[in-house]
Amino acid sequence: MVTTKPFWLEDLETNGFAVVPNAIPQQACDEFIEEAWDWLESFPYGFRRDDRSTWTSEHLPHGPTGGLYNRYSVNHEAFVWKIRISPEIQNAFAQVWGTDDLIASFDGMNATLPINAKTGRSDIPLTDKWPHIDQSPHHVDHLQLCQGIANLAPNGPEDGGLVVMRGSHRLHQRFFDAHGGLDEKRAKENGYRYELQDLKWFEDNGCKEVKICAGPGDLTIHWNASPTGSQTRFATYVAYTPRRFMSEDELAQKLQIFKDRKGTTGWANVVPEERTDGTAEPKRPDGTVDLANRARPRKEPAETQEVMWAVGVR
Repeated sequence: MVTTKPFWLEDLETNGFAVVPNAIPQQACDEFIEEAWDWLESFPYGFRRDDRSTWTSEHLPHGPTGGLYNRYSVNHEAFVWKIRISPEIQNAFAQVWGTDDLIASFDGMNATLPINAKTGRSDIPLTDKWPHIDQSPHHVDHLQLCQGIANLAPNGPEDGGLVVMRGSHRLHQRFFDAHGGLDEKRAKENGYRYELQDLKWFEDNGCKEVKICAGPGDLTIHWNASPTGSQTRFATYVAYTPRRFMSEDELAQKLQIFKDRKGTTGWANVVPEERTDGTAEPKRPDGTVDLANRARPRKEPAETQEVMWAVGVR
């Protein structure tokens, strides 16, 4: 593990986000994009990458924001795992945490078609701003989670992607103190949803809204904006945390989640609760259960030593 502090790690500490350049080889990016297109076309709803008339919800699998996919066991597709275990991604998280004894999240991917009338789809609106943190609002005094987005296609100002309030990671407790404490109705165990009007307080206290631009193969360690240009956004969500954050019993549960090819959130060290209310099942646009749902990936990952290490097996 490299011990000297790279420039991006200083950016992370100062700004609350950073871009790690060239973490993924171009060939791996190209292969991911081709596999992602194939995955979208593998469903029986008629989507075709070269036919814009099929760029609609009726022709696509279920994605909660129009291009974020975390159902259908896509979390464990071989092409997603290939990016997840990239050595440079693992090395970046090792430098963040100060240890290379890590475990990976089983998160989803993003394949968002541009939203506009000329070069994209027009059946859905642009994604609204949804300012939030993915960390417990009760423990904002220390780092609990460091998320990553592996960017696999050009990602400029109009191409969608991560939007952050630069420097806000240092101000959450001050915000709560200034507003009489946090609003428990907006709090989750591992998250907090801010209101749009809250952004002005952060701006008044020195933060600036920044849309992250990155090249293919760059890793962004950190709201998400819709692509409005002509470029389809391709990315996968990757996070590692120290293995010591889980007990042996929890690691055994994590292994079973992997064997069952189920997903997690961006929290690599949290065993997700089993959903019994039907929300875990993908839906069609009319609200009915998607009969093309999958309990296993289309292409299984090889259970190599590298994959099982990321699962937590030692």
